[in-house]
Amino acid sequence: MSGVAARSRDRVDVHEILDRDDDARDVPSAWVVALAPLPVLVAALAIRPLVQGIAWWISGVLVVAVLVAVVLAVRRRAPGVRFVALVGTLLVVSCLAALVNDVQPLGWLDADGALGQTLAAIRLNPAPLPQTDAIRLIVTVSIAWVAGVSVFLAAVARIPSLAAAPALVILVVPGVITGEPAGGGLVVVTAVAFLALLWLSVRPVQRALPAAVVGAVGLVVAIGLPAVVPLNASWLSGVTGAVRSPIQPGRPGTLLELGDDLRRPSELEVFRYRSSDGQPEYLKLADLDEFGTGDWVPTVTNAADAQTADQQQWAVGVNPRLATRGDVTVRITGLSSNYLPVPSGAVALTSRSTNLDLSQWRWMGNSSTVRSTGPATARGATYEATGASTFANDYLDAVADSGALDRTDGRGYQAPSAEQLRTDLALPQDLPANISDTAERVAGGVSGEYQQARALEQWFRSDLFTYSETAPVEQGYDGDSMDVVSTFLQVREGYCVHFSSAMAVMARSLGIPSRIAVGYRAGAPQPDGEYAVSNRQLHSWPELYIQGAGWVAFEPTPDSDEAAAPSTEPTATPSAVPSETPLPTPGQTDPADASATPTPTASTAPGAAGASGSGGQGPSGLLVGLVLVLALLLAPGVVRTVRRRSRLAAVAAGRSPAVSAWREVLDDVADHGYAPTLAPAGDAAAVARTARAVLGRLRSVVPGAVLPHLEAVVDAVDQERFAAGGAAAVDAGALVAHVRQVRTELDASVPVARRVRSRLLPPSLVPSSAWSHEGRGSRRRTA
Repeated sequence: MSGVAARSRDRVDVHEILDRDDDARDVPSAWVVALAPLPVLVAALAIRPLVQGIAWWISGVLVVAVLVAVVLAVRRRAPGVRFVALVGTLLVVSCLAALVNDVQPLGWLDADGALGQTLAAIRLNPAPLPQTDAIRLIVTVSIAWVAGVSVFLAAVARIPSLAAAPALVILVVPGVITGEPAGGGLVVVTAVAFLALLWLSVRPVQRALPAAVVGAVGLVVAIGLPAVVPLNASWLSGVTGAVRSPIQPGRPGTLLELGDDLRRPSELEVFRYRSSDGQPEYLKLADLDEFGTGDWVPTVTNAADAQTADQQQWAVGVNPRLATRGDVTVRITGLSSNYLPVPSGAVALTSRSTNLDLSQWRWMGNSSTVRSTGPATARGATYEATGASTFANDYLDAVADSGALDRTDGRGYQAPSAEQLRTDLALPQDLPANISDTAERVAGGVSGEYQQARALEQWFRSDLFTYSETAPVEQGYDGDSMDVVSTFLQVREGYCVHFSSAMAVMARSLGIPSRIAVGYRAGAPQPDGEYAVSNRQLHSWPELYIQGAGWVAFEPTPDSDEAAAPSTEPTATPSAVPSETPLPTPGQTDPADASATPTPTASTAPGAAGASGSGGQGPSGLLVGLVLVLALLLAPGVVRTVRRRSRLAAVAAGRSPAVSAWREVLDDVADHGYAPTLAPAGDAAAVARTARAVLGRLRSVVPGAVLPHLEAVVDAVDQERFAAGGAAAVDAGALVAHVRQVRTELDASVPVARRVRSRLLPPSLVPSSAWSHEGRGSRRRTA
């Protein structure tokens, strides 16, 4: 009796359960609300390569914290109330963030305000963007609204399995823009935050695994897609017939990319040029003068504030009395670049073709380089460039030895700003000691900046060093980081990237401002007087700012047949210093002629002009990328197909045949967009989670032709569970036929698009509250 009494006391009154407030069962957990935006906030750190600083992330965290607090306060209210509170809070905090950033309250929606300024900055600038008030506001608001989507999915729509989707978008976008996937640690933390959200919210538990699989597939996309199919992949040369330049806006690893191109030469002619004096020229794409995440990067410049390239500009840091005039006419034959090849110290450009609109190109700060804010260079684009460059040579040696550099310092040309020179002197705090020690040993005892620079250059060009494009890769020190430079000074084998990086860093350790120029060597002379430049002439060289001389180019890379290295000696006897500047000043239309010191000649091997196709693993990389994308698209359908076949095999083999068949037909019903109705109030049988109870709630929803087959399967479930013979009493063959007929009838009841979705993106893989006893009316479908 005591046992019966105990069971009586523990018995749960079904009517009491039914009388409870239905809204209480739809209240999201406080933990779910708090964790919903966490994957987004973690993933937002992947934006760091795109925007300078971290203030935008901190402000985003504060805004999201306010959002979560408001939703927590109303989480026990109806879903409609929660949605209104969510959207209202997002609007209010976005306007408040605008005021904090000194922007009009609705500036984040104004195409002429902060939003317009940010869109213009994105269009005109490479990554990372400068952190202006407008950009910081837009990034903050974007994080808040994306986090708001996650909160909506988890706390209002009650689909927490999709709450990580916004975070995955944030992880993918920076990788697509920069070509570098999000850091592994960042992805792992994002995944952990998502799985924690799943664990706290997914019910029933057996549906957590499919949801986790969906999340894992998304993470694979975030990591793998940018890595496998980067937008600046070198194999695109073979596809488009054009060669990508080694430096691209917002792309890290410029010098490493240059090395890869040298080892996989496409031997495709990239451009031709004709110089005004018939002499060969070094043509520059960009200057690298700042240390990014351990490698050299260009100074961040807001192109929105820069002059368009159809206007003249001053040549900053170029002493025209010592520079060599470098007027050239360039014709693009195979180069696809967002930077124009121009002489160092270029001051004016003139388009000579209809497919080059210089109003879409901008001068990059004071570096005299030009970058596109629109399309890349097109085949056949022709332009004239006026400028000058200063190379270390015998004439400059004589000027320096005479002491004339000290007497001409700052006179006759515009010097770089003090801030720019500080940038060009900056060194990493963890600079290996052997770099500065070696610089001091080689040039520390020499007086004068120019003489010290020449000592470094001659040391690198001595027989102590060997030119090699393969040794750095084989011995594991390729690149331009400080550890690589340190190793290079010990091994003493490398190519132009290592020589230019080492000399630039050593010069800075001696107090001489420096930068690295990336561009092309002189090229091969042609019978018609032009010079043909192939991708094989890719090169980097250091430029040092010498007091009195301005920016002076040096050539520390030893001569080699593989590198087609030019001689740095002049081809003619140096002329006297001209009495007047050979460079035009802004506003001049006809630059004055001048007899300037000739540029260095190039003893180069002719560059092959034929397009023999690029080497490397390009086509295979494209194939792998396409296979990966296709596999990810087909993955949900494949998982569903495997599950169906496994269940049908279990039915045919008599392994819980009725239960396996019931699970399969329920998934088919869900895949075709049907869901049970609400359980009628006061109907205890309908509340039960038995197969027959679920069938009762499906009767008014699924097509009539499906019902007989569902009833047969439910009868088999009862027979399997309660009949004396159990599973052996079930007709397995008949069950298989019923399962197949259910899909046939369901296919006939829905449009083709829904039928395709049921195969490729089956909803049964994602947990849904529509299959709980309270149902979800928004997911209901009538037959």
